[in-house]
Formats: sequence, C-alpha cells, structure tokens
Amino acid sequence: MTIHGRARKAGLWMLVGALVVVAAAGAPFLLKQNPPANAEASSPALGALGQLQDGFTAVAEAVEPAVVSISAERTSRTASLDLPDIFRNWPFGDLPFGAPRATPRTQTVGGSGVIVRSDGYILTNDHVVGGAENVTVTLFDGREFPGKVMRDYATDLAVVKIEADNLPTAKLGDSSKVRPGAWAIAIGSPLGFSNTLTVGVVSALEREMSIPDSEGPGRYYASLIQTDASINPGNSGGPLLNLQGEVIGINVAIASPTGGNIGLGFAIPSNTAKFVLEQLVKHGKVNRGFLGVVPVDVRPAMAKSYGVEKGALIRSVTDGTPAAEAGIQVEDVIVEFDGKPIESGLALRDAVARTAPGSKVKVVVVRGGQRKTLEVTVGSPPTTLPGNEETPRTEELGISVSPLNNNTRSEYGIGQDVRGVVVTSVTPGSNAARAGISRGDVIQRVNGVATNTVADFNRAVRGLKSGDTARIVIRRGDAQSLVEVRIP
Repeated sequence: MTIHGRARKAGLWMLVGALVVVAAAGAPFLLKQNPPANAEASSPALGALGQLQDGFTAVAEAVEPAVVSISAERTSRTASLDLPDIFRNWPFGDLPFGAPRATPRTQTVGGSGVIVRSDGYILTNDHVVGGAENVTVTLFDGREFPGKVMRDYATDLAVVKIEADNLPTAKLGDSSKVRPGAWAIAIGSPLGFSNTLTVGVVSALEREMSIPDSEGPGRYYASLIQTDASINPGNSGGPLLNLQGEVIGINVAIASPTGGNIGLGFAIPSNTAKFVLEQLVKHGKVNRGFLGVVPVDVRPAMAKSYGVEKGALIRSVTDGTPAAEAGIQVEDVIVEFDGKPIESGLALRDAVARTAPGSKVKVVVVRGGQRKTLEVTVGSPPTTLPGNEETPRTEELGISVSPLNNNTRSEYGIGQDVRGVVVTSVTPGSNAARAGISRGDVIQRVNGVATNTVADFNRAVRGLKSGDTARIVIRRGDAQSLVEVRIP
C-alpha cells in the first residue's frame, strides 16, 4: 500500500505543478477560452465515444446469453500406503509398512464456452473438458445440463453437446479478416465470475506457441490471435469477439510470470474452430491430412536464391511419408497445393490439415528456379493423440480407456513392466461401476484376449452385444483380479 500511496502522491504533485505553471503564465488565456457549460454534451469526440460505448453494450446484450460456464470433474489417483488395520491409527500416525496403492482424488476445473448451434453444440477448449468424467454446463439463464464431450487434442478444441433446443447462439466470424489494431472483446468466467466482459485490441496475428501437457506430448499452436483484452484462468474456451459480435477466436492461454493477466492473451482463430466443429459433429473426431514435411516461410533474404518471393520452404522430409513417396525434396518451395496458392509455411500446414486422408492432389514446387508439378496422396497423422484414438470410449461397458505411456503411468502410479490399457473414466451407475472397476485400473484381458493397446481392447469388445458378459482381467496395484460385466 505504501508504494501505491507514494505513486498517487507523486502523480498529484505533477498535476498540481502543471496547474500552477499554467495559471501563472497563461491565466488570461485560460479565462478567455473558458468553454461553455454545455460543451461536454456537444463535443464530437464524446459523441463518438458514446457510439463506441453503445457498440460494446450491444455486443454484450447480443452475445452474453450464448456464453456458458463449464465445470469439469476429473479423478486421478495418487500413491499411498495400503496398510493392514493393525498398523493404522497409532498415536503418531500409521506405521510405514504395506504396499503402495492408488487413492482417488477428484479435481474440478472451471472454464467457459460459447453456444454455436441452437440444438446444444458448444465450443470450448480441450484442456477444459478433455478426460473429464462429468461435465456440467451452466447457461446464462442459470439452467444446468450434463455435457457429452467430443475432443480434438491437437488444436485444443472440443465440442460439448447438451440436450437442449432453441438456445441463443453466437455467430462464427471469418478470422482471416482480422487485423492488428481491431477491437477485441472477451466474454467468459474468469476465476468463476460468470459473464465477465473485457475489452482490448487485437495485438498481433499468427503467434506460435508450444505448451507442455501432462496428458499427451504437448500442444503446438501454429497460429494464435494475440490480444490485450483481459483474459484470466476461467476464460479458457470463451469467445473473443469483434465489434459486430462475431466470434473471431476461442480464448485459450495467457503469457504471464504470475499466472494473472498482463495484457498477453491468446485465442485460437475462428476459422480453425469452424473446421474442428464441423469434423467433430460429423465424424466424432477430426480427420486431418498429413504430408510428412516441416515447412517454413520464405524470408526476403532467401527469395533471390530460391527464385520465389513467397511459398512454403521445405526444411525436412520424413522417409516413408506421402511427401517422400511423391518426390518432394528438402529446399523445394511449395507454391501451390491442390490448386490453391501457398504463400507461407502456415498456409501449407492449414491446407494439408483440411485435406481428407487418401485424397490425391497436385503440388507445385519450385526447385532450382523451375516449377515442377507432383502428385501426392495425402496420408493420416501417424501419432495417436489423446481423445483421437480409434473408438476410445466404449459405451457398452460404461468406461473409457487410454494407452499406457509415460504420462498415464506417472499419473496413475503404474509400473513400466505392466501391460494393458488404463481406465480413464467410469460412467456412474454403469455395470462396470457396479462390478467395481474404477479409474486407474489396468485392463489386461477381455474374454481371454490380451489388451495391450487401445486397438486390441476395441477388437476384444467389438462383438459384444446386449446380454453378453465380458470377463475382464484387471490389475490394481500389485494384485490381479477377474471381474464380470454384463452388457445392458
């Protein structure tokens, strides 16, 4: 408080000093120029500010009903000691004997979302709802609904579906038209304060960022909108808007040494959100193309040597990928992909991602100053990311499973020698829950079939039908057991 007090006093001193000098040197001038009493009301500047203010309030009134608060519950397991009763409740605590066991711990994460279809489809961030057992959506009018999640780990976007109709919606704008300096309005639930509106400008475009993640390999954001509109924890998944009330981005992250807002906020462009929304609603996952190259921009210093001013310069090509098989080489500059001009590395990434795997497309490259047309068959990304595995959720059993990797082994305290798939969620009240299966259990066999991968698990349960019984071998800590789950 002392620092703030001194700062205010210093500022006051400066103002007082300025007034004294003006009064001494220019009092007659000030007296002659004394404005009329009604000057404030007739000022053109104030009129323009009033119109701008009306614009902000119009956006709030139009869009706030379409912004929701989201609560997501996840259960993780932490290692503790499984002690016989004789070693418990001693005067100085439990005696340190016994085998480690996993203790469930529930964590609730809060975020925001925006309704984009009146039949209950909501855009948000994957890091808000991904991997959650229970998702609750609270509407502007206070109604609450459970949400079903469709996720895309790669873009950090997710769609939450609620069973409701005739909902207010926000319009997805064209983020390719966004320019630095444009007004930016953020609405969300920072720190739990729902329907909070903040205003700033678009500070920059095409910001790249990599953020570590405990669930997967980490997220790479190739092109983010930067804004100084105040964004804080809880804003994630909420909309970034223009003055027309259109969604130009989905707020996703801040850069801060303290964890609070310092004017460096970032949003996923709305055009990316449109693509992911369409894919998730239609397919339940995002089918994106894969080429197998690392593209970068052609910098001005390179232009003369490569004989082209703009394009995607290929910095590396991975053997055995669609690019390698089509004859694309390092130092090729791709200037056209499937008939569309390519002016940057980002443009190539985006064009490839939006191309369906299996498509045959023409690629024009500049090699040694000469244009050359190649044909490439677009592939699928080789890496399976969280939330995008083949049929990761098994409705028949009422559970979700994930592969065992370094992240899941660390989270659930599972040793490196254990094989199987780990249970990441159990539907409350399901037959699996009644049979005693819980999050963190490792499923090693189903009806005698080893389940070392998610694909193995899916094959083992694919033929199950109503009335069948699944014999499931699970490992929990240092014990292996058999449970039976009847398919409803």
